[in-house]
Amino acid sequence: MGNSTGSMFYMFVVIIAVYIVGMCIYLWFQKFKQWINKRNDLKFQERRDHHD
Repeated sequence: MGNSTGSMFYMFVVIIAVYIVGMCIYLWFQKFKQWINKRNDLKFQERRDHHD
């Protein structure tokens, strides 16, 4: 029994670690998308200004 609880604990730790890493990647991706959108907006504004 002792061996199986150890592996269960290990599995739990792995799941928590994967969850945390996944959340970090997701948040970083959201920030990256916002940054890309901001850059595109600036480019679009510059292009619009040149046309006027």
